[in-house]
Amino acid sequence: MSNKDFEDLSLIDGFLVLSVASDLKCGPACGRLLAEGLLHEKVGYVRIHAEKIVPGIGLAKRGIRMDVELQSFPHKPEENELPEKIYDFEPHHKNSDNLFKRNRFNQAKIDAHNLYSGEKDFDNLPNLCVINILDYDPFGKGKAKYHFHNMCEEDISIPYPDGLDHYYFNTSSPNDEDDELNALLKYIQNSTEENATTELTKQLHEYVTKVKSSPEERYRYMTWGEYIDFETMEAKAEARKEGHAEGRAEGRAEGRAEGRAEATLATRREDILDALNELGTVSDDIVEKINAVTDIDMLKSWFKIAIKADSIETFVSQTVS
Repeated sequence: MSNKDFEDLSLIDGFLVLSVASDLKCGPACGRLLAEGLLHEKVGYVRIHAEKIVPGIGLAKRGIRMDVELQSFPHKPEENELPEKIYDFEPHHKNSDNLFKRNRFNQAKIDAHNLYSGEKDFDNLPNLCVINILDYDPFGKGKAKYHFHNMCEEDISIPYPDGLDHYYFNTSSPNDEDDELNALLKYIQNSTEENATTELTKQLHEYVTKVKSSPEERYRYMTWGEYIDFETMEAKAEARKEGHAEGRAEGRAEGRAEGRAEATLATRREDILDALNELGTVSDDIVEKINAVTDIDMLKSWFKIAIKADSIETFVSQTVS
């Protein structure tokens, strides 16, 4: 779990980003402000999705989870209308060696799900802008912004209009050439009133303050933190178990493992029910269905849904229905 208190979270922190994006009023406005501030371009009508799941092809292929997807339209969109442009916001704390290939994979999955079956005009494929917001320098060149797009190596003046851009913003480095961007990155890294020094960051801070004042979000952060802490302790316990496995009788080890597994399942079920009880009365039928689950990964998924759901009906529609 993050060592930060809920009040101290910043827009570089995944939980706050998702909380802001999930807010019906704050989400679209903040998404537009961030896109316009980071990229210096106007954004039209928007739709926003937090933690959007793009499934794999069949059970054997991997899907992706987009942290925040912002869809931009030149006019007020119809319900099923494809966007003109997609902004994929990805805040990262971890310096991962596979970041660039992961972005390549994510981009392919996003594109594959944004063109209707039978569509022959690839002009209708939305432009895609992948925005990585990092608290470290991924290339070690001391820049606040790195922008990549496809081009011809033999003649860089030749345009290659495939509509794909990758940005890496580094909140740990100043950018003396762009004071507005510098101020925005400083606020993203540490979202305090003192760092809200421009008109844009002041607007962002109003929305961030509103979300932080929500008792529901505070509770969800606490529950989410307990879940992460439990995962960490569980991993450490598993490592200790493996370290002491030598010399143990096989039957006794299996018995203990089964006991631990059942205890883990029971704890995960209780976590889900505790979260649902905050939303209202949980029927015996729902309790029975939750207690019948023996797949730990399914229970983990249901727990994440439970702490983000705004009602028991929402949880049921995404899980046990």
